[in-house]
Amino acid sequence: MKSDATYRSQEILRNFCIYALLLGGALIFSWPFLWMATTSVKVDREMFAEKIRLWPQRPIPSASSPYVDTRAFPHDSVWRKDELPRCVSSHLEELEYPWPTDVQRDAIFYTTLDGIFKRLEFTLPADVWKKPVSEICAEARKHVDAAMVSEIVNQVRRHLSIGQLRARSYDLQEDQLVAQTNVANAWVVGGTADAKLVQVTGDGEPYADLHYDFSKDDTVTLSQTFTTSFPIERLYRIQLYARPDDSWHPMTVYVEKLGKKLKAERAWNLSDFNWGVGTWQEPGPDDKTNKIRNWRLLRVVDSGPQYESGANKIKITIEIKRTTALGAWWAKIKRNYSLALDHIPFWRYVATSTFLIILNLVGTLFSCSLVAYSFARLQWPGRNMCFALMLATMMIPPQVTMIPYFLIVKSLGWYNTLYPLWVGSFFASAFNVFLLRQFFKGIPRDLEDAAKIDGCGFWRIYWFVMLPLIKPTLAAIAIFTFMGVWNDFMGPLIYLSDQRLYSLSLGLYAFNVQAGSSMGMMMAGSLLMTLPVIFIFFFAQKYFIQGVTLTGMKG
Repeated sequence: MKSDATYRSQEILRNFCIYALLLGGALIFSWPFLWMATTSVKVDREMFAEKIRLWPQRPIPSASSPYVDTRAFPHDSVWRKDELPRCVSSHLEELEYPWPTDVQRDAIFYTTLDGIFKRLEFTLPADVWKKPVSEICAEARKHVDAAMVSEIVNQVRRHLSIGQLRARSYDLQEDQLVAQTNVANAWVVGGTADAKLVQVTGDGEPYADLHYDFSKDDTVTLSQTFTTSFPIERLYRIQLYARPDDSWHPMTVYVEKLGKKLKAERAWNLSDFNWGVGTWQEPGPDDKTNKIRNWRLLRVVDSGPQYESGANKIKITIEIKRTTALGAWWAKIKRNYSLALDHIPFWRYVATSTFLIILNLVGTLFSCSLVAYSFARLQWPGRNMCFALMLATMMIPPQVTMIPYFLIVKSLGWYNTLYPLWVGSFFASAFNVFLLRQFFKGIPRDLEDAAKIDGCGFWRIYWFVMLPLIKPTLAAIAIFTFMGVWNDFMGPLIYLSDQRLYSLSLGLYAFNVQAGSSMGMMMAGSLLMTLPVIFIFFFAQKYFIQGVTLTGMKG
């Protein structure tokens, strides 16, 4: 016979295997959610990189700018050929390329070398790499020229560029407050950190680079007082053209006008390296529309005679403050969520979906429980035939009734209203009625008889006796109804054309059409839609399991 120690070890091994299988299954089924959560934190270039990784790239707030992004071109296998790097390196020296003097030469030289190898991997034929190193080197020297080096240098050198500044009035008047050819002279550079504006002219549009160094302190400001051609009280919006340096430092705009000081509600995080337009405006009619919110609101934070008060005067201050590594992570985490909320009226869609859920829950629970009670506890002519006929409707595909139901809805004048999405819930669903009927039939008749002896009628028996006993099943049906309404896409798509009436599922589809190229924003919006479902699962699974397992059991 086996000893107690043997039995105990077998029991431990069995439990370990069970929990390992459960953990493995949980990881497999949670993988799509994990991918969605991590993707919602990534910037677009991470999604379209050569190698897509699960975890987002760590944001590194640079202490100075311009600087070299050494992570732009990771090392690869071609570096194992020792002679080839020396060959290309010597060729770069022979080109006598004018390397930028505002960054470390070694850093930009070797990072550019990485970029050259990455470019050669894609441009040289595959059979070239099978040849001796000397022949590979000869081919590489033919392809590497000053134009390629200049292009790669522009990819690895990060710099904060400032362009023109414009102001627009409500009367469609527009002033160019700062011309792109005179950016360096138009602004007064201040703050506690070392900084200067350097005008840049070349083949493209002129601009100015803001060189800053946060090694001594952490704030840089650009400020100036401007005169507009229109009354400043008619100011509609301010637009600044800029190219961030991927440093993740927050850039905040302050405006002084008519004796008031306004501050941007949200900072512009320098989280990219492509040209963009920053727009700031005060709260107004645009905030009540379904427009894509590509502007940042200006809120009044103070007032007094110390602030600019001229009728045509406005003072604009741009403040760049150094962020920490934790602050950069927080800015990156919330970036896509903020953009998603700006692109769609998210909370309007949530309110519409919540409204539909409440009405559908009330209608479904009341109508289905009442019909199930009549089928299970009341005696009336044709009851069994009607129940069989109701169950037969479950065999009709919904695609068959879709067009007739749409024609009925349109003839009632309910098209482009919310009525078709909740009125039907007050006419019982066959599946829910069947589920509740089986539970009703399991309730002892003695409870009903005792209620009748006490003088209760059918309505009071239904309301005070039967409903409290079927709470688990009602909870299960409520969960089914919530999931169905929250995720319903076809219903709103068929019956709604006004975007103001969209539910969240259809609103996310419209968002996908508007911003389909941004996978990070799409994942952020999808995650926000998924969170309530996860919340319901964790906090209501007990009632769901009870409602399903107890259905049809005799008490």
